[in-house]
Amino acid sequence: MAKDQNSPLLSPDQALARLKALPRPWAGDYLAMYSNWLGGIVTEPWLMSVPIDDHLVHRGDGVFEATKCLGGRIYLFERHLDRLEGSAASTHLELPVTRRELGALAAAVVRAGGQRECMLRIFLSRGPGGFSTNPFECPAPGLYLVASRIHPPAEESYERGVNLGVSLVPAKSGFFAGVKSCNYLPNVLLKREAITRGWDFAVCLDPDGYLAEGSTENMGLVDQAGNLLLPPPDHILEGTTAKRAMELAQTLVERGQLAGVARRHLKVEELQSAAEVMLFGTTLDVLPVSRIDGKPVAGGQVGPVAKELRRLIQQDIAHNPAMSMAVWG
Repeated sequence: MAKDQNSPLLSPDQALARLKALPRPWAGDYLAMYSNWLGGIVTEPWLMSVPIDDHLVHRGDGVFEATKCLGGRIYLFERHLDRLEGSAASTHLELPVTRRELGALAAAVVRAGGQRECMLRIFLSRGPGGFSTNPFECPAPGLYLVASRIHPPAEESYERGVNLGVSLVPAKSGFFAGVKSCNYLPNVLLKREAITRGWDFAVCLDPDGYLAEGSTENMGLVDQAGNLLLPPPDHILEGTTAKRAMELAQTLVERGQLAGVARRHLKVEELQSAAEVMLFGTTLDVLPVSRIDGKPVAGGQVGPVAKELRRLIQQDIAHNPAMSMAVWG
């Protein structure tokens, strides 16, 4: 808690003791963290920190990825690294380790956390060096990996569907939308609006008024002709789960359960006329939408495509080792 202006000057030992004693009711989910500044892994939440002068903190100058480990394997790990490298290249950041070394670090952090099912987040920052916007004042990048407990939606959400709202928060511009940077202020405001308006999730609109993306989710719909449609990548961050779902959806096309799979601009009014609406994400897999701002969509029922795509994703996780990296044997 903040103290008045008469707060004492603390010695290093006093400061460390206070840091250790601070209540952290939210930190029960934190399992392990690697920091290249520490040069190792810690499992005590009070030691999981980032330097205040890291440009990640005061400028949002960094990129990240969020992956999940299920059954001792990190799903779509290589694809997440592909996107991390792409985001890093777009912002002139370089990983301080090789891709192979990063994979070994990821496995070590997950193992240190002791949970075969968890989230793994990788943060690549400009690094410490000062408080200006000058990226060249940082002598070396920061690298942080954090394992935490995973909290997927309750099974009831998949059985009943969720409530989606259309937000007033504008989508990011094309370049910034395609970089998974640590500047997530629009995403935070999007989530805040969803919560304050009683929605489960919110989706924003691009500058031309077309549907874009959620706070951390991609969206898609099945039109009345049976086509699975997702927005083009102009003003969204293409999700690894959404891209994999589109690949797996080809199976449904072959079975005649879908007429096709495509990306195109989607209008807001298409939500209410859709045969199905769904969300895609790392923690969600495929989550059906049954209401738009509280009003039923597709009769308020969960559709067969969302159900089957979720099943295919889960099958892919459990039985397709080519799509994941083993952490434990």
